[in-house]
Amino acid sequence: MISTSLPSQYGGAQLTRTSMSASGLAKVLLTFLPIVVVGITASVLGLGLMTAGFLISGAYLISVAIATGVLQADGIRWTDIGLRRPASLRRTALLAVLALVGALVAMNIVQLTAVNLPGVVIDAPDISRFDSMKGNVPVLVVGVLATWTMIAFGEEMLFRAFLINRFGGMLNRTRVAWAVAVVASAFMFGVAHFVEGPLGMVVNGSFGLLYGSIYLASGRNLWVIIVAHGMLNTLRFVVVFRGVAG
Repeated sequence: MISTSLPSQYGGAQLTRTSMSASGLAKVLLTFLPIVVVGITASVLGLGLMTAGFLISGAYLISVAIATGVLQADGIRWTDIGLRRPASLRRTALLAVLALVGALVAMNIVQLTAVNLPGVVIDAPDISRFDSMKGNVPVLVVGVLATWTMIAFGEEMLFRAFLINRFGGMLNRTRVAWAVAVVASAFMFGVAHFVEGPLGMVVNGSFGLLYGSIYLASGRNLWVIIVAHGMLNTLRFVVVFRGVAG
């Protein structure tokens, strides 16, 4: 069951004071500005995987720092919205594995459906930026390390915990508000992967929709989707390394 409120010890009182305003939206845009600027710049300049990855990791660090300041201004900590020690490590691990399987199934269904639509020609997601990882152990190692640091943590903290709770708070924390918040965060997550082309954005958007829903359904246990995200990207990188994809 999706949780539509937070216990008071997890910042529920503070989160309810977040209101829809130009200032609130401006803070969200400011938070993601470093990622947007670096992402577009890396794409336009055609930077290599290692260089682009380094710059984007730095952008995520800056965005997380900005998000931390925005939350603190409202009296909220990351632990209040999911980055706390899970009550059950075993349950968290099990849910993470189920989330991984769910993501693999959902993303493949979306992709296969899209490329097989009658009368519609759409290219598969463009993952050519990972070509340098094929058969390259050092690049694979760096990619996996990045996955378990800035990618898994940064994307889940920002696109799920931060965005969903900000949007949900802006819309007065009703059931409809949380549904809209999950969809909005998934849309932004899909757009953030514009370098993968239209289908890549749709596939990543479906991933964001699933993980946003899991985040709320698990009682805002952010570790579930952080671990699942890390496992998913590790698996995808290994597949690219072996030359099976791309």
